[in-house]
Amino acid sequence: MVSRGAEIAKKIVCSGEYQRVLDDLSVSLKMPVEPSYDGMLIEFDGEVIELSKLNESELLFAVASRATEIKSYSIKKFIATDNAPCEQEYPSGEQPEEDDNTGEESEGVYSQGFLLINIVEFLLAEKGNQCLLDFLKASRIPKAGAYAKQVRTFIS
Repeated sequence: MVSRGAEIAKKIVCSGEYQRVLDDLSVSLKMPVEPSYDGMLIEFDGEVIELSKLNESELLFAVASRATEIKSYSIKKFIATDNAPCEQEYPSGEQPEEDDNTGEESEGVYSQGFLLINIVEFLLAEKGNQCLLDFLKASRIPKAGAYAKQVRTFIS
């Protein structure tokens, strides 16, 4: 069974407005984007939506009417975080082997949902620091407080 969040994620990511913003970012940043959007990617993005507590209309409105601000946010975030080491939380006893924990991600393509996550962060930051911080903690983002401060610097 597909979650409500996953349904919303698919509807937004597959919309023409979203795809136009995604294409603009892909070209501007010379960033390859995975052409398909299905399965686990949709479920992951659906969970992000559910944790954010944002509703479908808020997300669709942002895509349709705030594309310039969202692109600006996404560009600033990409520049600031593109080569940053990847930090992940692992359940106790499930940390990767030393060889697997280099902190380096392989060069590759971005999921189409990366922009959806940026939109969620952007909207929550605008709602207030506590909304953003609650979301980041619920998402198990390492050093959520420091990341929340960084997110706010991407909004102008």
